[in-house]
Amino acid sequence: MSSEENANFLEHLEALRSVLLKSAGCFLLFCIPAWFFAGDILQLILDHAAPEGFKLHYFTVMEPFLTLLKIALILAFTASIPFILYWIWGFIAPALTSEEKRKLAFPVFLMFFLALGGAAAAIFFILPAMITFSMSFTGNALEPVIGIGDFVSLILVIVLAAMAMFQFPVILLGLLTTGVLQLETVRAKRAHIMVIIFILAAVFSPPDVFSQLLLAIPSCILFEATLLFYAIRQKKDDSYDKIYSNANDEQEE
Repeated sequence: MSSEENANFLEHLEALRSVLLKSAGCFLLFCIPAWFFAGDILQLILDHAAPEGFKLHYFTVMEPFLTLLKIALILAFTASIPFILYWIWGFIAPALTSEEKRKLAFPVFLMFFLALGGAAAAIFFILPAMITFSMSFTGNALEPVIGIGDFVSLILVIVLAAMAMFQFPVILLGLLTTGVLQLETVRAKRAHIMVIIFILAAVFSPPDVFSQLLLAIPSCILFEATLLFYAIRQKKDDSYDKIYSNANDEQEE
């Protein structure tokens, strides 16, 4: 490695270090207000998702504190996402062409809103459906005694799984835009990709078929929407290139 290449490598390493430090600092900064809102967020989730009379219990002295700490960390991470994405984009953008920047800027911008959409889908649809399903087993012989730690851990697993699964369109758009994948190839392998989505939903979600379906079906819809969006954008780009090429030909004549 030449001295110039070594200098460039060190510059990239320093830039990456700066991104990591700023991201960690931003996360820690958001942890402070997130702690004060953690209890309110938990109560809002219970008011929306749980039936009337639903109560949580704790079985160890520190369980409520650790549970609220988990919620605060997730809130701080979610609030940090726009800033982290901005710094990551600033790190990778210099290595991209102007065309790649134009096409990838929207998917990167979309990541935060897809993460929020995944969290909202988990809290407002998946979680209430799971609680209703679980409470349907209540009877003379069965009485639910649900611990706050297990309940919040379940919420966090579902929310993080939905946030991760809802990033699939961004990954797919990135692979299609950079040419790693071709639209025709993805369409031909549609059935295989659907199977992979259901496998990932099974891995990320709680171990029951009901929650897996609630996570996989929206992901499949997003997959099809991504293909449609890319096909429309590709058609517009081809039309623009054709018009530009014809204009150049006329000028040469």
